[in-house]
Amino acid sequence: MLINKIYEIDSCDDVELNIKRESKLEFKLCFDDEKKPEALVFITPGLGGDADDNYREHLAETIARDLNVAVVSVNYHCIGNRPQTGSTFYMDEIDKLILDATTQAAGIKLPYSVDKIQNYERINEILNLINQYLNQKKREGLLNTNFYLNLHVSLQPTKNEYQNFGIMQAQDLINTALYLKKNAPFDTKGISVIMIGSSHGGYLSHLAAKIAPWLIEGVIDNSSYTKFLWKLVGFGKEIDYTKYAEFGDLNLFKHICICCSTKTFWTSNSSSPYFFSPARRMIRNILEPSHLEIQSFYPKPYYVSYHSFYDKRIAPPEDKIELYDIFKKYHFDAKLYMIKDQDQIDGKFIKSLAHGMDMSIKTLIKKELPIILEKIKKNPKKEYKDKSISYPCEDLLYKFTQKEDKILLEVERN
Repeated sequence: MLINKIYEIDSCDDVELNIKRESKLEFKLCFDDEKKPEALVFITPGLGGDADDNYREHLAETIARDLNVAVVSVNYHCIGNRPQTGSTFYMDEIDKLILDATTQAAGIKLPYSVDKIQNYERINEILNLINQYLNQKKREGLLNTNFYLNLHVSLQPTKNEYQNFGIMQAQDLINTALYLKKNAPFDTKGISVIMIGSSHGGYLSHLAAKIAPWLIEGVIDNSSYTKFLWKLVGFGKEIDYTKYAEFGDLNLFKHICICCSTKTFWTSNSSSPYFFSPARRMIRNILEPSHLEIQSFYPKPYYVSYHSFYDKRIAPPEDKIELYDIFKKYHFDAKLYMIKDQDQIDGKFIKSLAHGMDMSIKTLIKKELPIILEKIKKNPKKEYKDKSISYPCEDLLYKFTQKEDKILLEVERN
């Protein structure tokens, strides 16, 4: 019989920014109590639609029923950072500055100071007034009918979280695996840990393997990026809010494009203790040759990835090709399928050449998971005693250590 269990555990604080975490880490476990699972399979959602609870639960049950594995779905730190996953709109000081400067430049006189915008009702009110003004000017022939005004609002994620980007999220995946290895309601002796994900979920799967290569035995990926994305870190609006916002929405208001970014403490201000420095970027990159060389001295996970050759905007294919070339250089068992041709679109597994390829993740798992499980069976990973790895990053040294069933991070001056 299929069993679904929900857990809440303590995971990690934000060591980089010295912020105590307020929220518990929630994850779901799905397994068949009539089988002994041979692997903990993490199906890690990305941003937006594939984080939908109903979709995730149905997929987990299908895989747990059809394959001899237990399926884990983790609500990692800041997963609720889209309106469809529970985030709410607000305006911070930068958003208000953008609103003030943009409306002044457009000759729009606001009925009150932007400082008075303290809640969603006021945001909605002021945007409706601006939208009405633009509509009137178009009717009078004073504005081109195709004109729209770019403005910016921020997203407050659920559980009062914020965008750390990558590190805490990957730690959440690893801490869940370590917790289950000790506390799962079934025998976990010799059980494998395999990470699967699309886009941001695939990125986190690779990052978890970078942080704890002795624990993660396989990564199955669809369309992940190999380097952090400026537009997803959250403070791109400090640089150019129209270019580096996470997404824009033209459907909320007819004459306004609402650019949105997630709340973050990271900043481009080099004098701030929250400066997102080159070192902070390096540790988050999967494609970091010196780090891949360090990882190559540890037990090597199996990797398989599918990627569209035309995915230029979100996950550049040349970066993925370079990453998998370096994997091969250091003798990882890593296979990249670069999808280039229309005849590779079968309408069932791969449905387009856009980012994510509208891929059936269920088909991906059923196609690639048995192959990795067979490889693990033939070459079981030996117990690795030194459960610690360090990555030099410019002026900082990031050290990850598995201790007492958690992955701990220390950041030191290098």
